[in-house]
Amino acid sequence: MTGERGGMRVAVVGAGIVGVCCALHLQHAGHAATLIDPRAPGTATSFGNAGGIVTGSVVPNSTPHLRHAIPRILTDADSPVWLRWSYLPKITPWLLRFLRDGSDARVRQIAAALQPLVSRAYEAHRELIALTGADGIVRPVGWLKVFETEAGFAATAYDRALMAANDVRFDVLNADEIHQLEPALARRFVKGLLQPDSAFVSSPYRLTEAYVTHFVRLGGTVVPDRVRGVRPTDHGVELDCERGFLPVDRVVIAAGAWSKQLARQLGDHVLLETERGYHLNIDTSTELRRPVVFHEKGFVLAPMEDGVRMTSGVELAGLDAPPDFSRIRRLLPYAQQMVPGLSNKVTRQWMGYRPSTPDSLPVIGASPHTSRVFYAFGHQHLGLTLSAITGRLVAALLDGLVPEVDVTPYRVGRFDQQHTERR
Repeated sequence: MTGERGGMRVAVVGAGIVGVCCALHLQHAGHAATLIDPRAPGTATSFGNAGGIVTGSVVPNSTPHLRHAIPRILTDADSPVWLRWSYLPKITPWLLRFLRDGSDARVRQIAAALQPLVSRAYEAHRELIALTGADGIVRPVGWLKVFETEAGFAATAYDRALMAANDVRFDVLNADEIHQLEPALARRFVKGLLQPDSAFVSSPYRLTEAYVTHFVRLGGTVVPDRVRGVRPTDHGVELDCERGFLPVDRVVIAAGAWSKQLARQLGDHVLLETERGYHLNIDTSTELRRPVVFHEKGFVLAPMEDGVRMTSGVELAGLDAPPDFSRIRRLLPYAQQMVPGLSNKVTRQWMGYRPSTPDSLPVIGASPHTSRVFYAFGHQHLGLTLSAITGRLVAALLDGLVPEVDVTPYRVGRFDQQHTERR
């Protein structure tokens, strides 16, 4: 089986939004692409986000402010960030690197590396939206953060300076301007921060479904299987799947938080952990027009197609621990104060696994151990945002073209260097 223009057989491991976008771009380049995942496309981590395509997300997760606040955050019972202490021995190497990457000099390097990705994110999605007819799912309504106190807003001065230094457009709003944008909010917010160039996906699952439907319509294949192993051969790559071996010419590993094990088989050391995130789906009608970030409390309310989605939580506990919905449940009364009339009827509680590197940069590019395997994972909180541009970069790299963005900062080899330094 080859592509229409004599392309290669390419397996994309992982059918989340990143893997789906990779498969679409590879197909468009003339390759015979196959998506492989034990779950249906878009039903794992990609399902539960807040729906933002946030084109100004240049601030990494670790910053100088956060470094100083970590002890307080991890011991606060109501913090949106928490660590299961039994997991501490396993996550310690990742945490140490995370803290180290929060220095001012390093944060500025990371922001400069994120900027060419996030600034192209919405345009890259618009390209796929035009191909797949998903117009009605995505709206250019911006990304809004609101603050109850002047002190809370002032605490974002470092982030705002970093955004300005990287040409991110944003507007500072007063109380009246917030009310004009979002009249459904309670009149208790003194400052707002709007990133007007961002967009909102009212159903991340339906967007993924639209992309997959187009992919299949043009001859793409979706295989419900689990990949257990990746082995380069003399002529290509062999995948060890639960249903048997699959020989292909090239492989793209886009399996999110599960990518680390496959990369390790190829000899690539990657510091990848899961920032487990939670959402509640609230059965209610609301006049919210866009996702709203309640910065001081650490949660988002987003007006999805099936109700208001409240997302919150960064739990450090790995892939195997059972979910803990107690913290996000405790936020519901506060959300009802923020949006008067918001129901307390929860129709779904959900947890997903954000695949996160300590430097907040994704892993994009070829394995240094074999030019037949490419990586597309580690997008932390920006999987939906960066999925389309990642697919475009991976397709260019696989074809041996010079990509539109220098992918050096995203190479998997950066972790090998760090690993060697620690030894």
